[in-house]
Amino acid sequence: MVATNVTKPSPSHTIPVIPTHCKAGVVVNEGPNFEVRVATVPVPTPGPDEILVRLNATGLCSSDLHLMAADLGTPPMSAFGVRSPGHEGAGIVVQVGANVKTFQVGDRAGIKPILDTCNNCDLCWDDKETYCSGAVLTGLAVAGTYQQFIVSPARYASPIPDGIPDEVAAPIMCSAST
Repeated sequence: MVATNVTKPSPSHTIPVIPTHCKAGVVVNEGPNFEVRVATVPVPTPGPDEILVRLNATGLCSSDLHLMAADLGTPPMSAFGVRSPGHEGAGIVVQVGANVKTFQVGDRAGIKPILDTCNNCDLCWDDKETYCSGAVLTGLAVAGTYQQFIVSPARYASPIPDGIPDEVAAPIMCSAST
């Protein structure tokens, strides 16, 4: 299942207006009887190595359902202060950090289940960062793709080629990247 937002991308020469708050799907009653409600949350600000993405589509993965039901054996989202799940998203870059060279405003980007890693252990160096003990999981340890805007380290965001619709790209961020 994929949720989409029909807004069109801004041309790269246009500086988009970034709101201070956005809508998000947030979990209430985390556990077997969880509910997801729409709430207003602050729009995050990217750091020097990060991008801010306005999401146009997000997937609904079985992992998300298990995280919301708190039955995976992982610490619950609430242990990290996270209320907005989701780990597969696609949208438009609306802001880039000062050090980012790989994305520009107006580029399309995908958000994956792993938002970042330590990048300093043998697992990371051997292309096995999925097993990094310092991995930051999108929608578990940090706010996920069930909101309109998300920050991602540029090195972990995936460029989305022209011709692939966001509603197709979003679930690929999980199924093809894990």
